Amino acid sequence: MNILMYHLVQDLPGPMAVPPDRFVRQMELLADGPYTVVDEGDLHTMVARGVPFPANAVLVTFDDGYANTITTALPVLERLGLPAVMAVCGGYLTDDRPARLPHPVQEVADLGQVERWVASGRTVAAHTYTHRRLTALSDPALAWQVEGDRDVLTRLLGRAPRTFAYPYGAYDARVQRAVAGLYPLALATDEHHRPDLRPPYALSRIQVDPAWSLEAFRTALDSGTDPAAAQRAARETDARTFKEHRR
Repeated sequence: MNILMYHLVQDLPGPMAVPPDRFVRQMELLADGPYTVVDEGDLHTMVARGVPFPANAVLVTFDDGYANTITTALPVLERLGLPAVMAVCGGYLTDDRPARLPHPVQEVADLGQVERWVASGRTVAAHTYTHRRLTALSDPALAWQVEGDRDVLTRLLGRAPRTFAYPYGAYDARVQRAVAGLYPLALATDEHHRPDLRPPYALSRIQVDPAWSLEAFRTALDSGTDPAAAQRAARETDARTFKEHRR
């Protein structure tokens, strides 16, 4: 199984923004290709039952709760009938929202946009209250970031989030214990291990590189390796194609 991680779907420089035209082609490949796009409920069912992940299964996730996820990505997902999970910081939906956010784009989704996402049948994961690096926090601050996010999302959306995504991919044993006390599973980032159900508190994801061609994206999905190796295989595919075109 592959868990894909997106942030922005936008024409911007940097590693966090996948161009919209590439995102469309990637989602069309998922919808039409030999892949089974699962939703968050499917993932939780597999975890609860200890069912092995299907080799061709893909879960699509978006971090940070950008407004762009609603305005640009959601219409594509709706057109193709693809599920997805958006990780949201509850504090961004309240008066506690910081004046300056630790993100390349400051336009995060407001409550109405997050409700639009949920109304579409897609789900929301917790992402801490205000996107703090959890490994650097004291025990009380860690507890607040993990619990506060769940509490405010539950109050505002009417349903407790069941999945947690670590900001910056940062976690250690202490952070995992705090998360495990509240959430059945948690999402990490590009790591040197495949998604592991035992225990499911650091499910590794492939961060989609904005520069990837569609063939590189397919290579990452078909590599059958851990996310870090899948990233490397995708880059090698594009490098090889570039060399061939220069001959």
